[in-house]
Amino acid sequence: MSKEKQILQLRTKGYSQRRIANTLKVSRNTVAKVFKALQDHPVFKDSLNSLNDQELRQQLFPEESQVPVLVTPDYDYVHKELLKSGVTLKLLWEEYVDTCRRSEKPPYMYSQFCKLYQDYVNQHRLTMHIRHKPGDKLMVDWVLLTICNVQQ
Repeated sequence: MSKEKQILQLRTKGYSQRRIANTLKVSRNTVAKVFKALQDHPVFKDSLNSLNDQELRQQLFPEESQVPVLVTPDYDYVHKELLKSGVTLKLLWEEYVDTCRRSEKPPYMYSQFCKLYQDYVNQHRLTMHIRHKPGDKLMVDWVLLTICNVQQ
């Protein structure tokens, strides 16, 4: 049984907010939030028992059920594309945003997209460590040179 339903059942028995919070081991702010939601969106005592937890939550907090669901990017595709020359995470994010806008769903912002990709890489252990002595080899970023040549 959900906390909201338990709070409302104790309220019908005449318990105070403080006593409900102590009995259910929840904060008084949680109890107050449910009481306020009950004032804004009344639920009748007889329908309280007939509603399941999800229906009750939707009736008390209808604005929370309208929160749009963000589209999760296909990180398998992102990882494979990043292996190609000249492809950046920013470019793949812009592609992802375009697909989301075409389907009229909200996309993740760039920082969250990068964090989720980093989580994906860590979870699947997709990093490769190259061991070398410092100063032994010179590493050159050739992508920067191609970008500079294109802009001129």
